[in-house]
Amino acid sequence: MGTPDTAPNRFHVVAVEPDERFRTRMTIELAGIAPSPLTTIEDVVHSIVADEPTVVLLGPSFATDTGLGQAQRISRGFPEVGLVLLADELTLPLLQQALRIGVRDAVTIDSGESAIRQAIARVGDAIAAIANRAAVSEPMTRGRAVVAFSTKGGVGKSVVATNLAVALAMEHPGRVVLVDCDLQFGDVAVLLGVPPVHTTVDAAQTIDSADPDLMDALLGTHESTSLRVLCAPVEPSAGEAIRPETMISIVRLLRSMFDFVIIDMPPHFDDVVLALLEEADDVLLVASMDIPSIKNLKVGMQTLDLLSIAGSKLRLVLNRANARVNLDIADVERALGVTAEFRIPSDISVPQAVNRGVPVVADRPRSAAALALRRLAETIDALGRAERAETDENGPRRRAWRRSE
Repeated sequence: MGTPDTAPNRFHVVAVEPDERFRTRMTIELAGIAPSPLTTIEDVVHSIVADEPTVVLLGPSFATDTGLGQAQRISRGFPEVGLVLLADELTLPLLQQALRIGVRDAVTIDSGESAIRQAIARVGDAIAAIANRAAVSEPMTRGRAVVAFSTKGGVGKSVVATNLAVALAMEHPGRVVLVDCDLQFGDVAVLLGVPPVHTTVDAAQTIDSADPDLMDALLGTHESTSLRVLCAPVEPSAGEAIRPETMISIVRLLRSMFDFVIIDMPPHFDDVVLALLEEADDVLLVASMDIPSIKNLKVGMQTLDLLSIAGSKLRLVLNRANARVNLDIADVERALGVTAEFRIPSDISVPQAVNRGVPVVADRPRSAAALALRRLAETIDALGRAERAETDENGPRRRAWRRSE
């Protein structure tokens, strides 16, 4: 390990503390390795440079339930950032809570300058080592991440995600991966007929040392379309230990390997879901033509707006949009405040395809639902092409990984 004074050569150090008394003390003890502490988590978020290893030192004011809850935004959304907590006193409950939200090390503020700097160095070295491994396989461009999300089960979210992924894979063989992030009750393996030999649990256990070849070995394959698949755990309890930053690392590695990463999400909010919503380029909000679905989606959108997540990335997908349920699409759009950009009609071909374990875009490609799902895929494809074209203007496009045939 290098000395803490060399930290700026390997990683950035940012301190945060709202209390002026603690802030002055921290400024003195961090002289030479960090500027004066910021005052809010929002300031920290704005100061973080994407993909650059950073240690964030949380001042004693954050050693509370509220403070740690605020800091969780950093651990959830920035896997390249390591948290160190300063506290007046380190109790077992405080340490347990700090570890749960992603703090990597903790020291008391009275432990002295040397101990504080050593804690920063330990965390910084670990973060920098992970970043260095990732840099070996970092491409000049990264694949487009698209999540399919709903706040209510049974609206056809997984059907939309699987068919979108299959439709894209038919146009880009071997360049699309589908990730089942419903870590308790994921249906992707069943919908595609892909045996879950390896799952997100295996990926999470190996991600710190994973490279594209190892990740490739964990992916299943939908043989008829060459779609790659990372299945959900077989046991519902197995996914509980997967942390948000781990899932983000998995998705970012997959983005370095594929042009499109399609992510099927669970129908609820948790830390993993919020982190992936923040990571994604496109968020497909899937709803069906019924009042409970629309109500839940409205509440979900308000939650995302409150957390400043998703924003302009949101795209409404209205499933079974032609159902005769005494509910007009215009009323739904007015209630949600967004246009139903994609409308999937009710179609008997969909449940028939689901029961056969074959995506409807492949099973009945000329059916009304399949045509609507293909239009969705064409839009996502066009967005991906436009982004890659913009990147190409700034230099030659290269990928560091290609699957061995």
